[in-house]
Amino acid sequence: MGRYSGKTCRLIFMMFFLGSFFLAELVSGYLGNSIALMSDSFNMLSDLISVTVGMSALRLGRLERTGRFTYGLPRAEVVGALCNAVFLTALCFTIFVQAIMRLVEPEKIENAELVLIVGALGLGINLFGLILFQDFCFCKSQMEDVEEEPAGSDKDCEAVISKRINSVPVQTKKKENSPTAALNIRGVVLHLMGDALGSLVVVVTAVIFFVLPLGPEDSCNWECYIDPSLTIAMVIIILSSVFPLIREAVSILLHMVPEGLHVDEISAALRKVPGVQGMHELHIWKLAAGRNVATLHVKCADAVAFESLNHQIREIFHNIGVHSTTIQPELTYQEKPLGRALSCTASCLSRGCEQQMCCSIFNEHDEKDHMGLESCSSHNRPPRFSVLYPDNKGVINSTFI
Repeated sequence: MGRYSGKTCRLIFMMFFLGSFFLAELVSGYLGNSIALMSDSFNMLSDLISVTVGMSALRLGRLERTGRFTYGLPRAEVVGALCNAVFLTALCFTIFVQAIMRLVEPEKIENAELVLIVGALGLGINLFGLILFQDFCFCKSQMEDVEEEPAGSDKDCEAVISKRINSVPVQTKKKENSPTAALNIRGVVLHLMGDALGSLVVVVTAVIFFVLPLGPEDSCNWECYIDPSLTIAMVIIILSSVFPLIREAVSILLHMVPEGLHVDEISAALRKVPGVQGMHELHIWKLAAGRNVATLHVKCADAVAFESLNHQIREIFHNIGVHSTTIQPELTYQEKPLGRALSCTASCLSRGCEQQMCCSIFNEHDEKDHMGLESCSSHNRPPRFSVLYPDNKGVINSTFI
């Protein structure tokens, strides 16, 4: 097992454990004509599917970078966590509907002793799984450790960013449990927790019917409402834990700004770095949990100025937890550039590509200059683009090549 980590070993062990009990309960229920055992066997099957999804995502997330997967597959574990969360949400909805139907038409438990045994068995198995993954139950992304300013704070953005820069840099030590892996295992743990709560409801209900049995001719009383009422409470508890997991996974997949970071504050701080004449196309997102990425275009006078501000910009990002930063320099060759000199000069070359670009260099003043770019693909010549350069007198000129 030297090639497998602790998480992988525990997932493999849990897969065999759940698979064995699933087959044992299915066969026993079929031979003993017990619907309760057969029903619980499919609960075990749902746990087995959840662990299998988590295991597959964990293995995919560790694949090396290739020519096709240049980042590797770190988001495989995010997708696995989302699949488990959505699967659990669907199960909760089904259970909730059944509980409502039981409240409308209450039913008695016929064989309380058998139900109690099956419920206790399921509870023990799920508690074993929770103990096995207990160190992942309360894992948080490392970015959640960054102190977040409340909305509407009177502190200005410079003070906020300065406090973060002077604070201890996050991710100074590599943790054994990566946030992405924790996100994936959280999906598995929530599934086990849901089944554990379900088994607990079964045990409590079975104990009540075992201690206070109802005869075949007795009508349903308050005992019949215990099971559906506790089930609804269980669904609410599970969903309250599932929705934050779904929100976090979706925020990563949709390239949303990591929680705790405010683009307006960061942008204002970056613009105050000496040498920065302008800035646009600032994007911050999560590649995976705990792996934040940022890109931006920076306007500066020349290459010397960029070398000076480059380190300061990266220091700002480093101290707010963004450690993969791509800075696109755009040189103006002016001390105080105005107008077109501050527009983006790193876009694509043709106006026909404008709908596919993040930023555009084309505006109504450039309409006349770029008329020929729309049809550049129909001519046997390379596309033309504008280049700004200073002459020997320091005057900025523009030419097309």
